[in-house]
Amino acid sequence: MDTELASALAIFSQLFDAMPQPVAIIDSEGNYVYYNQESAKIDAYPAERAVGHPLLDIYPAMDAESSTLLQALHHGKRYTGAFQAFINAQGRLVQQIHTTLPLLNRRGAVVGAVEIARDLAAAGAGANDGASAIAPNKQETCRHGIVSQDPAMQVLIRQAEALGKAGVNVLLCGETGTGKELFARLLHQSSQRAGAPSPSLSPFVVLNCAAIPETLFESTLFGTARGAFTGAQERQGLIETANSGTLFLDELNSLPWSVQGKLLRVLQDGMFSRVGSNKEIRADLRVIAAANETQQEMLAARKLRPDLLYRLNIGQLSIPPLRERRGDIPLLAEAFLQKHRGVAGGRVKRIAPAAMRQLQACRWPGNVRMLENVMQRSLIFCETGDELQAIWIGEDAADTRPHDAPAEPLADTQGQGSGLSLEEQMSSYEKTLLIGLLKEHASLSEVARRCAIPRATLQYKLKKHNITLHRSAS
Repeated sequence: MDTELASALAIFSQLFDAMPQPVAIIDSEGNYVYYNQESAKIDAYPAERAVGHPLLDIYPAMDAESSTLLQALHHGKRYTGAFQAFINAQGRLVQQIHTTLPLLNRRGAVVGAVEIARDLAAAGAGANDGASAIAPNKQETCRHGIVSQDPAMQVLIRQAEALGKAGVNVLLCGETGTGKELFARLLHQSSQRAGAPSPSLSPFVVLNCAAIPETLFESTLFGTARGAFTGAQERQGLIETANSGTLFLDELNSLPWSVQGKLLRVLQDGMFSRVGSNKEIRADLRVIAAANETQQEMLAARKLRPDLLYRLNIGQLSIPPLRERRGDIPLLAEAFLQKHRGVAGGRVKRIAPAAMRQLQACRWPGNVRMLENVMQRSLIFCETGDELQAIWIGEDAADTRPHDAPAEPLADTQGQGSGLSLEEQMSSYEKTLLIGLLKEHASLSEVARRCAIPRATLQYKLKKHNITLHRSAS
């Protein structure tokens, strides 16, 4: 290990040990020389087994291109507020926002790299009052295809699982692109109907009510009897197709009023007749409906019969728009990067910090579906490099109003290190960490306790770094 790196570690390792954030440092060979307990907890890998070993031995799924630490070491790249996702030693998906910088000695040679991170799952747990009681388990950021760490979304997922097991009819409300069909599939998959021996015996049938001409609705839903009209053949409708399973009526607010009464009878009595026939057929199915308007809006506009609404919303879930769960944007963007990276030849491995800030600044009127489209388009237009540098929002967001991007988790250290000794750089990291702790805790005693240093020592360090205290700090 470089002597300057060793000297700096001897000075600052005690402070790093006490930090509530993951901190890791590698040397010029890519071996871990520092790895605090917070890193060990999140990565599910003992610190004593990591130190002295190559980073890529600890994370075999990574390579030199996908590791920001190795990119900082080998190419001098700097990352501030960057998003990274990886699989830890227990197979759990970890998402972090981090700052990663190369470490230079007095001669300007790169002797290592440091990374200070913030675990998104842990950060989301305390985002709102009372959120800790409903915060998602760290293993549950992607359940049933729904990618989210938002506490309110996690509550909705659990409610959907409970409603799914109960087997009741459910009405899903939410803006276009929020993922209503994913919740409908979750409801079906959580039910006993999905436990049949074969998918053909427990079908999930989808009807987009906005895509069917009004004249074809009855025959599409209920089927036809031979001779019901010119050219009519004996044909079953979607209600029979969905027998023993689930019928998902998307865009319910486009369902013709004339059809709603006949559908109501199916929900009440489980009986219906094909168009042109008097023969009654029993239907054993569950109906899940979705609408991009609220119940009140649909009733006020007479788009939905009140009696049909009351039959459908035994269970009712309102899915929030993406702008109300902005913490999910990095998570979703990374998921779509992995899903669509093939359009760029698999070359793009991460999203640049500036591009991520651009994503977080958008209000996303088209919600998750729009975000996926934008990510796919941006990957297509990404001509070179292993980072997605530019986001092509396009005309579909022409009405998008700017939204303040979230604050960086750490102070911006961009440009630091050039011409500075290693000790000066580490001193800068110490200042950054102290500022972060002072923002989180008003009490100097609490900050000193978390740093495992006496209060007098903390006061000395604050004075040394010219850190101005808020008047509330005591």
